[in-house]
Amino acid sequence: MKSNKQILLAVAVIIGLIAIMFTPVGTAIKNMMEGDDHLVAARDANLSESDYDIDLAGHNGATDANLLDFKKSGEVVFINFWGSWCPPCVEEMPSIQKLYEAKGQKLKFVLVTIQDKPKTFNAFLQKNNYTMPVYEPTSPISLNMLPHVFPTTYILNKKGEIVLKETKTRDWNDAEINQLLDKLIAE
Repeated sequence: MKSNKQILLAVAVIIGLIAIMFTPVGTAIKNMMEGDDHLVAARDANLSESDYDIDLAGHNGATDANLLDFKKSGEVVFINFWGSWCPPCVEEMPSIQKLYEAKGQKLKFVLVTIQDKPKTFNAFLQKNNYTMPVYEPTSPISLNMLPHVFPTTYILNKKGEIVLKETKTRDWNDAEINQLLDKLIAE
């Protein structure tokens, strides 16, 4: 009797895995976990200036600012929403630091820590010798701008338009990103 229940459970698990891997059910689950790119693109296309109007307290050598001022700066902007509590965020930090060291004078870096305490994230930055500017939001973030996945990174061109949005960990100092940034800086 016990082995029949185990066999039925194993068959149910296998059928469930097959359904997830090879049917629209799996696609729906994947989109739900990663965020549906079509919905994300539509939401990002509708970001208004008020969505960028976020007061930021500067840390790690940065002065207080407003995200909207970066968008309107006429410079290329790298915006990263992260937290020291987020393993994928922590994983990509070394590549962001390398990118900052290479291009920090040519574009604006805005690393916005979310759901983190200054004591915690400042200790994290100091421990790892990270020198890039970090900001903590001091005003509400609109639902349109609030990340649904961490890390979330935007690259804005000089017109303040989103040219890249990434909602997963990546090597931010790879050749593809460097080429993109060089092109945007040259425009």
